[in-house]
Amino acid sequence: LAELDGHDASFIVAVGGKGGTGNNMALPYEATPGTAGETRYVELELKLVADVGLVGKPNAGKSTLLGALSRACPKIAPYPFTTVAPYVGQAEFVDGSSLTVADVPGLVEG
Repeated sequence: LAELDGHDASFIVAVGGKGGTGNNMALPYEATPGTAGETRYVELELKLVADVGLVGKPNAGKSTLLGALSRACPKIAPYPFTTVAPYVGQAEFVDGSSLTVADVPGLVEG
């Protein structure tokens, strides 16, 4: 139906009905029912950047682990916050399967 690939992306899958009118506090109790909306069954597919995300504090060794598991070459330095943007690497196994790993920048307390 649609691909929602932006922060504010939206798509109307089914149109809702119209609400009814009426009261339940005043006399006489009169109400008119609303109209029903559309009913649809949809299958949603979630697209992921990676199968595994390495998240932790600065200088915890996330980039070093990503470099050891895959052929990715993230910047590794002895000071905090070296990783400013996520790095993605692919670990390939002997049986032919693979796993995508993302190195996320270090977390800051608070």
